[in-house]
Amino acid sequence: MTKNILKLTATFLGLDDVNTYLADTTQTPSSEVTKTINELIVFTNYVMREITREYYPLKTSETVVSNENKIIAFSTLSKAITAISDVKNCTGLSVKYALYPDHIEVGNANQEYTLFYSYCPNAISTLQDTLKLPLGLDYFIVCFGVASEYCLAKGLYEEAAMWENRFINSLKNVNGKTGEKRFKARRLK
Repeated sequence: MTKNILKLTATFLGLDDVNTYLADTTQTPSSEVTKTINELIVFTNYVMREITREYYPLKTSETVVSNENKIIAFSTLSKAITAISDVKNCTGLSVKYALYPDHIEVGNANQEYTLFYSYCPNAISTLQDTLKLPLGLDYFIVCFGVASEYCLAKGLYEEAAMWENRFINSLKNVNGKTGEKRFKARRLK
């Protein structure tokens, strides 16, 4: 998927040398193409972090055991945590916790807790890496964001604004498709 995102972004930006290399990766890229691909990968990671932190968080739950000091370190979790929505004890009841920069403190030591939290996807570093996109999000939207960041870095402010508008409007459209639906209550006779 990373290769597809970079290919589409290169098409949007008119980066023909990058597109030619991505179409046939058996050849050796020039240093300029390699530099551009690395920049696009950095921008892709940035856009994915922005999407999953600001607009469409990826959510998961994980069962962990607190240590002898009643602490659950974030480093023990399998994913890069961005926000906690709930902590439940072994009986399934929500519990109070104190939040610190690198851990939470819970009520009991050496007890099993289930953390419900949002996380950022793993950063990509190669063309073969895959991205985990939130439900309903198309990789075209990621390409719009990457194109905006690339143009901004190159000082192409008008083009950056155009791609940013496409990015934001596409995110709003996804919200309309996957957001909560509300229906009016019917009157009973």
